[in-house]
Amino acid sequence: MWCSAHLVPLPELVREIVRLLPEYLPGVSTGSAAITEGRSCWIQAWKGLLTAFGRQYAMEISLHEEGDSGIARQLTLYWKRGDGLMAAFLSGWGDRQELERRFQRLETIKAPQKVIIYSCVKWQEAVLEQLQAALLRYPHHITGEQYLALNVLGTEKRLAAHCITIPRDGILNQSDLGLMRPLAGSPFKWGAIMNATQSVADSDGA
Repeated sequence: MWCSAHLVPLPELVREIVRLLPEYLPGVSTGSAAITEGRSCWIQAWKGLLTAFGRQYAMEISLHEEGDSGIARQLTLYWKRGDGLMAAFLSGWGDRQELERRFQRLETIKAPQKVIIYSCVKWQEAVLEQLQAALLRYPHHITGEQYLALNVLGTEKRLAAHCITIPRDGILNQSDLGLMRPLAGSPFKWGAIMNATQSVADSDGA
């Protein structure tokens, strides 16, 4: 069983991601993460964001990019304290088969927080059902694990977030999948918090 006392609460995690993401995106539209250049841009953006964010919480950062070509590249990044993993962030760019492969990899990582980052506009509900099916098949869950699915809707500049906290060790029941729900406020418009803060600052200086 995982203790959540030293974890970044998921609402805070997503709120900070939404706030920081515009600072790490390039000055051009990245569009979909499925195309070579777009995927490279997203990997660099998430690598910079999660590294800076993790260091705010005194996390050690361990990362690598998988794949030999731009179109095959994926990001794997860990937040660590000492010898223990605190959070694992894996990208699942590409088609749904590649996303499922990456999610299955995420399931095997022993960390209290697990985040899959992907991009799907057309089949959003079907992808969530696919992730839920993978959770049902995996036999080695640990009570208290937190899964966070982040769907990057690049053309809309929105981030959809769904989460589930694992209720028991071992295999999940079909009824447990009802625990996978959108985070309050999802989908989030990135930059909205930053823009609101800037508006207040501008009015104060007027």
